Amino acid sequence: MSKTIDSKAFWLLFACLTLIGMGNTMLFAVLPPIARTIGMPDWTVSAIFSLSALLWVITSPIWGRISDKTGRKPIIVTGLSAYAASTILFTLVAFFGLYFDWEWLWVVLALALARCIFGAMGSATNPAVQAYVADATSPENRTKEIAALTSAFSFGSAAGPALASAMLSQLGLLSPLWTVSIFAVIGAVAANMFLPKIAAKKIDHLDTPNNIFKIAFSENVFPWLVCGVTLSAVTAVIYQQLSFYFIDRLAVDPIEGASLVAVALSAGAMAQIIAQIGLIPRLRMTPRGLVVAGTIIVACGTCLTIYGNNFGALTSGQILVGLGFGLARPGFTGGASLAVDKKNQGAIAGLVVAANGAGFIVAPIFGAGLYAMVSPQAPFILCTVVLLALALYSVRHNNLGAKTIEESPFDSSGI
Repeated sequence: MSKTIDSKAFWLLFACLTLIGMGNTMLFAVLPPIARTIGMPDWTVSAIFSLSALLWVITSPIWGRISDKTGRKPIIVTGLSAYAASTILFTLVAFFGLYFDWEWLWVVLALALARCIFGAMGSATNPAVQAYVADATSPENRTKEIAALTSAFSFGSAAGPALASAMLSQLGLLSPLWTVSIFAVIGAVAANMFLPKIAAKKIDHLDTPNNIFKIAFSENVFPWLVCGVTLSAVTAVIYQQLSFYFIDRLAVDPIEGASLVAVALSAGAMAQIIAQIGLIPRLRMTPRGLVVAGTIIVACGTCLTIYGNNFGALTSGQILVGLGFGLARPGFTGGASLAVDKKNQGAIAGLVVAANGAGFIVAPIFGAGLYAMVSPQAPFILCTVVLLALALYSVRHNNLGAKTIEESPFDSSGI
């Protein structure tokens, strides 16, 4: 019998994932100018995200397995509650840093602690939501339902910078974070009160760490994880340095820079939505083809970022970056899923979530380090070289072949 997820549950989860996507892109836009205003070194912004990413990589598979035992709803609520607590604490620390003249080192430590709450516990939401949909749907409807929920994060990623841009000039640097904090609390409470409980599917055995390790390094899976980690690292370097780059390249103050980069990020996120919802079902490309095409398009975007010296050129670069990631990341996700059999889909989902966070761990070295010690263009030059190398790797590797993708698969890319 064909089953689909309850419509009320779907829209509630859609709203919650939209909120998380909105909060993350807002943070990419406003944290760099906050750091400049407080006097924090630029590298500390990347370090804050990287520590959170490390916890995300470690805990995401664990939360997915815990949901097998406790049910999906408690873990979804736990993740949303942690996201709300993290955002509120983060905003309060930024407030005291801006208006009460705290030493920048204490601000950095407190912001890192707040973000670590999200990395360690907010990571519960994505794998639990994916498992919730799997439990509530029959196989023939599962990919469609998960793909539809995936678009929520992209919609939030597009709406977040646009909303931030509208608020920054009128209400100040912290206004987007206060707004997200309020809605995060509402989302956690709503999920706790209104998300229906469903019985989790019985699992005969849980994957041990050794089994997951074997899957990760198998000849069919490992090349896809290489693609995923590389895309994650490029994503981290681009987005964590972009706000600084706008401020320095366009010679504007932090608040104006935050407004401009918010518009560019919103345009890029809209391009990503178009790629995932509009292009992938029509192109009917293989996962390898999506990764190759996507990485080349992102490389074009980073090249335009390197040479662009005005707002229009830099925004056009972000549109290409968003379009390319909208193809490449679902290509990696779908390819990894198709590389294993049905009984290992839970393990591969955890590995995909971990790969999407792993690149953020190294961003301070290859992003902030190059930006500070070489030039503002250096991180984007490195990204261009890495992307072209990844495209060549994907073309030549024999174990990256798979059938065509007709729907955009689940993309847990929001750290």
